[in-house]
Amino acid sequence: MSEEIDALVDTFNKDREWVNRVLTYEQETEMRCRRAREEALEQGIEQGIEQGIEQGMDRLGTLIGRLIDAGRLDDAKRVSEDAAYRDKLLSEFRLQG
Repeated sequence: MSEEIDALVDTFNKDREWVNRVLTYEQETEMRCRRAREEALEQGIEQGIEQGIEQGMDRLGTLIGRLIDAGRLDDAKRVSEDAAYRDKLLSEFRLQG
């Protein structure tokens, strides 16, 4: 059996055109796979960013709604401008992500 395999390997190694086609196909396949992985990673990052922004906006909306309901209009205005204060109140209202 190993002699047959050796003979086939020898035959194919002598056929440089076939070897080049196989190598080219493998290289193309590898490049396509690498490109697909990179695109999937980029898409995942974009989706993660979009989800993070959406969640942040939802939390901010909830916070502002609670502040308005509590009659804390000055705080509602301030959290729209002051990130540190916003974080403090998000924590106070247990809305931290």
